[in-house]
Amino acid sequence: MIKEGKMERMRLVVMVIVGLLLGQRVTAQTDHVFKMVKENGHFFIETTVNGVEAKLMFESGVPGLMMGDAFYEAHKEALQMEVKACDEKIRYLNGMYNVTASAEARLRIGDAYFEGPVKIVEGQSDLKMPIHMLHHSADSSSIVRMDLGNSEFRVISRESMQAMTKDATAFDISFNKWGMPVVNTRLSMDVGGRQVTIKGNFIADMGNASLLFLNKSREAVQAALKESGVTLQAARDKNGKVVAEGLYADRLTICGKTNSGVSVGVHSFKSLDEYGFLGLKFFTMPTVFDFSNQKMYLCN
Repeated sequence: MIKEGKMERMRLVVMVIVGLLLGQRVTAQTDHVFKMVKENGHFFIETTVNGVEAKLMFESGVPGLMMGDAFYEAHKEALQMEVKACDEKIRYLNGMYNVTASAEARLRIGDAYFEGPVKIVEGQSDLKMPIHMLHHSADSSSIVRMDLGNSEFRVISRESMQAMTKDATAFDISFNKWGMPVVNTRLSMDVGGRQVTIKGNFIADMGNASLLFLNKSREAVQAALKESGVTLQAARDKNGKVVAEGLYADRLTICGKTNSGVSVGVHSFKSLDEYGFLGLKFFTMPTVFDFSNQKMYLCN
């Protein structure tokens, strides 16, 4: 017979093992939650990068973590990146900037982690975070949930995703040559009684504060606008130079979601093959991006 003292020790060992296993399960299910703040139509998260306090702009239309040179110079020891000098340029909506160095890096972002290219941008101090390069620390999946209405952003595990996407509408996504997430969908607009219909690829751009931006450098976009007879409205500076073009859609449907009274910007992005950008104002519903399996879920 096993003595009572030995039995008690065995029970304690079993309890410790079960506790450790349960702890691992809880860890796997824990989401990495970030509170967002909205400024000038854009969303930011305040967190840490390799332990350094930072404010990151919510992005997906950039080819990597865009890091201002001022931030990099101030925190290069903590970042521990092997950077190489380069001579590149990056175009933001407000202009062109020089990229002076780059690196392939894995960085801690709060409790999650980023993995991918880092671009050091001359004359900048801010950081633009591509959400499609964030990963969960427990299972390394790249799945995020954003709820802009509640200013909440989560990096979630695959286990957590199952419940969050129940009854959601799923779309396939892909990545363009710049690594930006792209959804193939149908766009239809009623512009002053004229119908515009385009089917093609649109970048899901979290750095774009509008609902939709069209890329008129693509022939299909030009043809759709011409065939419908829609005239673009021009915005001019004080010297009469056209600085922007756009149209007003009385009704606009894309990804099966309909909006009324939408101002749509129109611009030439010659380096992009996509027909336009889906911006923040489209994502009024909670949305899950499973970047690992190239899926987008629009939740109810």
